[in-house]
Amino acid sequence: MKELTQLNIDGILSDEQTAAINEHEKNKPLSVHWELRTLLYLGILLFTSGIGILFYLNIDTIGHQAILALIAVLCIGSFYYGYKNKLPYAHEETKHPSPFFDYVVLLACLLFGIFIAYIQAQYNVFGLHYGIAIFFPTILFFICGYAFDHKGVLSLGITGLAAWAGLSITPLNLLQNNNFSDTSIIFSCISIGLLIAGFAMYSDKKNIKKHFGFSYNNFAANILFIATLAALFGQPYKLISVLFLAAISFYYIKYAIEQHSFLFLLLSVVYSYIGLTYCIFSFIPLNGEILLLGFFYVAASCAGIILFFINYKKILHIKK
Repeated sequence: MKELTQLNIDGILSDEQTAAINEHEKNKPLSVHWELRTLLYLGILLFTSGIGILFYLNIDTIGHQAILALIAVLCIGSFYYGYKNKLPYAHEETKHPSPFFDYVVLLACLLFGIFIAYIQAQYNVFGLHYGIAIFFPTILFFICGYAFDHKGVLSLGITGLAAWAGLSITPLNLLQNNNFSDTSIIFSCISIGLLIAGFAMYSDKKNIKKHFGFSYNNFAANILFIATLAALFGQPYKLISVLFLAAISFYYIKYAIEQHSFLFLLLSVVYSYIGLTYCIFSFIPLNGEILLLGFFYVAASCAGIILFFINYKKILHIKK
């Protein structure tokens, strides 16, 4: 290492100390923690996908009842393992010592969701009340998220809550599958976003699973910003949308500084920039001079954003 050699040359480290540090760096164990976690998550997703494909290709020979029975057995077995090995509930974050615990719990919840979706699709047990078919797994996901202190299951619950309200909020579907020209969809997005953000704020003040705040606010921020921009672009409530966008941006910039979170700072600045640019080019009459100034605005604002994020550590009060 160049730094280590320079310290030795400067006389800060002796030859023995330099050799010892070099030996330690060469022989220290390499952490594969995140690699293993990624492989386990992929394993669960591939397993559930494989079960679905297997059943689909052999539905005529296996039978619906046998498929449902197998899913139920796997689900119950996974929940039993989670229940027998879970740690006592605490408002603070609890980490299970077993590396497989989180993945078995996630598998149990995914299988439960598959089971409910299967019996609804095949036997229509809930009739036309599709909201009920979403409501029960959503409640279970929230309960399991808190009981097992599992962020992944909590995210399933948040997604189910939004789906129950008629929204698609997975990253790729948020913009594609929601009709933001419909005012009711926009109001539903804003309502769900405010509900999630408000509950995150309440939990943080009451010190109840504060580490869940990132998951709640990540969903809430994207929903609120996108719905507000959709209202600004396609609805007549321009002034209200601008004011609401400013309020959301202020809140999440403040939240980003408190949590030292680059993500929420990035979301706030990017979404605000989109809204500000739209307002400038929409509300000002366009002519040759204005267009020229517009080009300067785009260049200057891009440079400003680059400088802004070069100095983001100072804004977030991050020392290192």
